[in-house]
Amino acid sequence: MRWDLSAKKNLPIAILVGAVLVILVVKLASSTKHSNTEQVGQAAQFRALVMESVRPEIVGYGKVTPNIQLNSLAQVSGAVTYLHPALKKGEIFKQGTLLLEIDDSDYQLQLAKAEASLASAEVELAAKKTSINNNQLDIKLSQHKLKIAEAEFSRLKRLFAGASVSQTELDKGQQNVLVQQQDLQRNLNQGRLLPLEVKALKAQVKKADADVNKAKLDIARTKVRLPFNGRIHHVNIEQGQLVTKGANLFSASDIEKVLINAQYTYQTFNQFSGFFKQAPNLQNISEDGMAAYLKAQGLEAKIEILAQPGVYWPASIERLSDEIDPQSQTVGVVVSISDSYQQISLGEKPPLLAGMRARVTLSASEQAFVVIPRHFVRDGHALLADKNDKLTKLPLHGAIKQGDTFLLDKPSLVGAKLITTDLFPAISGTQLNLTSTALLSDTTAAERH
Repeated sequence: MRWDLSAKKNLPIAILVGAVLVILVVKLASSTKHSNTEQVGQAAQFRALVMESVRPEIVGYGKVTPNIQLNSLAQVSGAVTYLHPALKKGEIFKQGTLLLEIDDSDYQLQLAKAEASLASAEVELAAKKTSINNNQLDIKLSQHKLKIAEAEFSRLKRLFAGASVSQTELDKGQQNVLVQQQDLQRNLNQGRLLPLEVKALKAQVKKADADVNKAKLDIARTKVRLPFNGRIHHVNIEQGQLVTKGANLFSASDIEKVLINAQYTYQTFNQFSGFFKQAPNLQNISEDGMAAYLKAQGLEAKIEILAQPGVYWPASIERLSDEIDPQSQTVGVVVSISDSYQQISLGEKPPLLAGMRARVTLSASEQAFVVIPRHFVRDGHALLADKNDKLTKLPLHGAIKQGDTFLLDKPSLVGAKLITTDLFPAISGTQLNLTSTALLSDTTAAERH
């Protein structure tokens, strides 16, 4: 049905409708409440930055390796006469366990010969020392006889001058003096040679004694014992096998201590070293060792096996690697775990075996930092509000990445407003309408009650 407004009969109805519309507009306008304040700027939440005590950490990765790796070589030759029945790959033995024996018959014979040579040399040396004593007595006796002969010759010369003795008797007296002089000279010559002969015999005794000790050492070397508490990796011999000197017998590793050479990027470690308490001193390090220096810096280490995350082993920091890895250009830090087998918890904490991949976390002493959670960071920047509540961007290029946070050593940032809202777009200079995260939390809690 269409209304014909030109018809006179419909004009009152049209006027009535218009009046109703005017009344409704006036009533609605009068009932509307106007806000005296306007919302200006982009709404955002913030929280004030504070300094927190945090232990700076860096994370590196490496493999578990034994502290001692032994490749046992035969030091003597012979047939294997005894082999420990449990000498197999993977077995664990206590320090000093006899693992194998080599036939020592030849070395027992060498020992007997050496002992006989030593005894003979010692007898000759003793006889020569006795000859020295006898020679000294002979010299004294020859000197005494010479004095008597010279006195007799002097007497005969006086008598000959008085024509009391003949020329023949005088000549005999002179001849006796010459005989005694010759005898004394012979004893003196022998006295000079005897010490040299004693010296030579002492050398013979020393050589014979060395031969005895060598034979005994060879006999001891026929018994091969494990020099530490260790695990066997390879066995290369069998019972009755003939081995030659230098042959590979078995390989084993120490179980009391394991090492991990953890690798860290050069930039990360260089930044971390800034938290050391003192610079390295060549004299102190050379005297006390690298481990003592690193311990004095307040450093700690813990190890987590990648195959079993969440299980940690306390570790000691031993030393720094001697060079930058040529391929990865990383810095190596060697850490150790002692008595790992004493810390085993079945089903929870496994033994540390060679080849396990591990995550090594190094911690420095506590420092004060401004902490920015990682989820508030956008494109390498943290969003802040300046004193006029305008958006600014803080670059985090020099910040320390630790877990889910960035650490900044900038006390000037204390009190700054960190934007916790995910703004889009985030344009520097944008006016912000800020609400404190703490205030929002308090309001929500009040509403819940």
